[in-house]
Amino acid sequence: MSKSQPGVFKVMRNFSFAVLLLSLVGCDQASIFTSAVADPKLAPAAQLPRVGDAGKGWQLAKQCAECHGLDGASARSGAPFIAGLEQEYLIRSMLAYRNGARNHADMKQVSENLNSMALADITAYYASLETKWQGAVADTQSRSILWNDKARSEAQHIVQSCRSCHSQVNRYQKKEAIPNLDGMPAEYFIPTLKSYVSGGRHNEIMANFKSRLSDADIYNLAAYFAARTPQKSQLPEVGDPVKGKVAARACAGCHGYDGNSLNPHIPNLAGQSFRYLVKASKDYRDGVRHSQLMQAPLQHLSDTNIVNIAAYFSRQAPQSQLHKDIASAKAFNPLADGEKIAAACSGCHGANGNSTKAGVPSLTGMHVKYIVRATQAYQHGQRQHLAMQDIVSFYSDTDMAKAAYFYALQVPVARTGQGGGNWEKGEQLSVGCGNCHGKQGVSADPATTPSLAGQDETYLVAATKAYASGKRQHDGMKGVAQKLGEQDIKDLAAYFSAQTAQQVETYLPDDPARLVQERCSRCHGERGYSDMPGVPRLAGQIESYIIHAMKEYQDGLRKDKSMVAMAGVLSLLEIKAIAAYYAKQ
Repeated sequence: MSKSQPGVFKVMRNFSFAVLLLSLVGCDQASIFTSAVADPKLAPAAQLPRVGDAGKGWQLAKQCAECHGLDGASARSGAPFIAGLEQEYLIRSMLAYRNGARNHADMKQVSENLNSMALADITAYYASLETKWQGAVADTQSRSILWNDKARSEAQHIVQSCRSCHSQVNRYQKKEAIPNLDGMPAEYFIPTLKSYVSGGRHNEIMANFKSRLSDADIYNLAAYFAARTPQKSQLPEVGDPVKGKVAARACAGCHGYDGNSLNPHIPNLAGQSFRYLVKASKDYRDGVRHSQLMQAPLQHLSDTNIVNIAAYFSRQAPQSQLHKDIASAKAFNPLADGEKIAAACSGCHGANGNSTKAGVPSLTGMHVKYIVRATQAYQHGQRQHLAMQDIVSFYSDTDMAKAAYFYALQVPVARTGQGGGNWEKGEQLSVGCGNCHGKQGVSADPATTPSLAGQDETYLVAATKAYASGKRQHDGMKGVAQKLGEQDIKDLAAYFSAQTAQQVETYLPDDPARLVQERCSRCHGERGYSDMPGVPRLAGQIESYIIHAMKEYQDGLRKDKSMVAMAGVLSLLEIKAIAAYYAKQ
């Protein structure tokens, strides 16, 4: 690159911004930035000229305050911090929501309701703010409450009154729509309980506490429950968690993909009472509870969809972000974590995932994505096995990924056949299987289709029969399996079991600090403090929002080519680690 190119780049970027702003406000305001565009020295990259009236923008920004705060850094709904972001980036983002390049129903409606001048005014206002960003870690209030032994002790005299209903071993909670309180952040607990005391929320039983709870009592209760480790509720008997997971994507921006909110002002849904989730969702939808943020996404949901979403979230493993943040000083070491998690599987699947039990599959050498997907299938009831469902029911998505990386790196050990099949006949039948599972059972796409080579013979027979009967759900496998006779299945299993298993090529999750330095810092700046036009600051940004945005780039919901390429090669572990890194800056 020649020495003159950086200056040319500035002129081109400033000219691009000029065209963008002209398209918004017309030629009348061209004079405010014409000279700056012509001479990059007058408009350095981090100080492009602004258009619009920030004073008028303050009035208009009141409609944005519920999500972003009037200060641009008090977001309480999973929305990003936007105070001080460059106006060009804010305008481009709003236009992306308007034309569908970014997918968010509420933001699309807001952007469509703003004319060009109003959009310029609002973005000028937020770009002018110098509010200190909050970060996504548990704040001072929660930390002080968690460590306040005196407050927790003083709560003991009223805790029993709460536990008479809010207890997971209590029959009443199992039958009624009552939420779990353990691990609830103080930021959400305190205003929620105060709303019952003030009458903002109505509940016959909670009404009894209106005259009994002082502000000090509420604070002490918050300390007690925030310090407790959250527990998972009993699994519901109704609802489809698989369909619920798809429908729950609309909730991810606030409550997290697995229902574990990274914003202490937003409640966790993971592991929450199924009955409570259903009732609360219906109350918001039907206007019994009032919240614009909740009513908008729920207003068109059927009872069936609400039940399915509740079934999904209630099955997820709850995490306390407050506890997690305090304990997060340890180094990023997913393999060591994965080995510890996998220890619970060794009794059946063998040391390092090399099973020696008939009917139990080897996990060694399987692709990370396939192991995660298979584990989720047990967790969501797509695969029926009581012991497996019980064991994996408390795993989070990152727990599964860590264990999967551990198994993917282990060396497969050859199995000995259990008899019952003729592998020579199985070889003849295997031609059709090779289209998906690969030649000799070594899959060309192990992330999607597992290798069968060297797998346990008895397990292969049982799995094939499960696909044929519908106990396992897979459209392609069901049709193929139903055409096979009993002996055909045994012969195929004998053939594939006799083949040599091969280890899958696995790229280990990289250290987040290294990923940030090598990939993210080039555009987003050192530690996330961007000085490049059109590139947002990430330092201190809300963790849940960064994860949500990265997932949207992976899924093609956001269209920036550079970001799609960067996000596409990252694992969920890496995305969450990067988001945590930036949130703590």
